[in-house]
Amino acid sequence: MPLAPKYLASHIISTTKPLETSRPFANVVELYLDYCCPFSKRLYLKWTKDVIPVIEKQLNKQFEFQFVQVVQPWHPSSTLMHEAGLAVALSDATLFQSFSKLLFERQAEWFDQACYQKSRKEMYEELASLASLVGVSKEQVLKLLAIDEQDFEQDGTPKNSGNKVSASLKYFTRYQRQNGVHVTPTVAVNGIIVGNIGSGNTPEEVIKLLDAAT
Repeated sequence: MPLAPKYLASHIISTTKPLETSRPFANVVELYLDYCCPFSKRLYLKWTKDVIPVIEKQLNKQFEFQFVQVVQPWHPSSTLMHEAGLAVALSDATLFQSFSKLLFERQAEWFDQACYQKSRKEMYEELASLASLVGVSKEQVLKLLAIDEQDFEQDGTPKNSGNKVSASLKYFTRYQRQNGVHVTPTVAVNGIIVGNIGSGNTPEEVIKLLDAAT
């Protein structure tokens, strides 16, 4: 099952050629990843360096690799990290993968101990600053992440309507849940979860397993 078209420009991982969002005969490989998960970091960095750039030439098959965002709620900062990723995707789809790489590399800055005493707003500021390092407007990211602190219900009750990336976050959460994904990272090939592919596989093993799955 492919991602919605509006996310393809940002969430397709392409490292060796101009981004193509319409490859009808490609094998779709979905990478279900959490920015706050060390194993997701290991898989993403390994695959973007040593698997995705070479697999089509080695196997003579077409592949499309999609990044499916998965919030792991037992790490509260995971939600904020994914919101920042979506804000980048909506601001400039071409920079989403660059931001994702940088966020994975620096993920420990938003681990539980590192942000225990930080507010939601402080972490948004940090993540928006990180986005600016790959060329995304910090102000635009913060605009998408902001919560309106002035607009209350008529009776004075605070609203609970989220921010401008909430709809996208709900989309990815529904997508992940309906496909039964719990563990990160999880890899699916043409809609089927391949349980023997994980962060510990070598690039050579991954290519052989993807060949067998396609």
